[in-house]
Amino acid sequence: MKLTVCGFGGVGCRIADRLVAADGDRSRSFVVDSVALDTDQRDLSSLESIPDDRRHLYGVIEAEGAGVEGDRSVGAAAADSEATELANAVDDAVSSQTDAILCCVGLAGGSGATALPRIADELRRVYDVPVYGLGILPAGSPTADDGSTSTAARNTGRALADIGAATDALLLFDNELWLGSGDSDTDPDTRDDLNETLTTRVAALFAAGEGDHDRQIAERVVDASEVQNTFAAGGIATIGYASQTIERPTESRFGLGILEQEGEIDDTTAIKAIETTSRRAVRGKLTVEIDRESVQRGLLIVGGPPDWLNRRAVSDARSWLAQETGSVEIRGGDMPDPDGDTITMIALLTGVGSCPRVNAFRAAADRG
Repeated sequence: MKLTVCGFGGVGCRIADRLVAADGDRSRSFVVDSVALDTDQRDLSSLESIPDDRRHLYGVIEAEGAGVEGDRSVGAAAADSEATELANAVDDAVSSQTDAILCCVGLAGGSGATALPRIADELRRVYDVPVYGLGILPAGSPTADDGSTSTAARNTGRALADIGAATDALLLFDNELWLGSGDSDTDPDTRDDLNETLTTRVAALFAAGEGDHDRQIAERVVDASEVQNTFAAGGIATIGYASQTIERPTESRFGLGILEQEGEIDDTTAIKAIETTSRRAVRGKLTVEIDRESVQRGLLIVGGPPDWLNRRAVSDARSWLAQETGSVEIRGGDMPDPDGDTITMIALLTGVGSCPRVNAFRAAADRG
């Protein structure tokens, strides 16, 4: 699936930059073009993969090039004053190849979280392709022990409402869920680890249908329409991901341990590998924790060497996901990797009706 990747604000631009870098490292390309929009010149200058001519500083009068420090009123004023220029900057990055526009943003901030809804509304009016949000939930509890709420928590609750209404679906990543004990999401090394965790999952999902057609093709290919149809449930979305290293059997042509070649795969081994990996992807840590029984639609993608993609096991995994979620709209497909040595499972769950962290941030905004 081909994306125009847009970064809004400091956090969003860093995520967009990592996705562009990840695209360059993959055989399956999923990024058509990219753009970064921010009120902080220093953060824009620190980007490494988004081209200089695709980086746009706005709100110079309101923010003086130094960001808005989480002040949504200043961020909104900056976005309003240059709404046409921001929309044009994104428009320049959208081409006929674009299947969807992915807008990355930190939900607790004041710049990106206020600019994105304004631009997304315009994009949905102009283009026939879907506009997805990729939002980062901040670490920490939305409510303190004394019942008070922080500015970041209130900002996040308001951003969830605004961006959820302005986009076709909102894919979330919860920093709190993925932080190690004693870690802080403000620490640069920890932040890099979190960003890597996120981009691995997002890149795997959107690259799944962009295989090298000179190599073996999936029996049931995952194309852009499968991803779009799954996201069409709208609302909150989350990704599950798991991989398992496999040992590919070999046999000797002369029985002497020489001239080894790849042997046949035992069906039981392949079935077990797919069963185990699919359960780890769905029951393990998602990008944001949800009530799995509140899912409306799902997409299960299995990747690995073609001989390991056992048809019965893949079908059984889809049936199991349908039972796990209660959804009757579970799609699936293959991502063959003839030279790979891992089984990879990607689970996209959309139309989520119950997400505890989202509910908590929305409540914080209501109290504020």
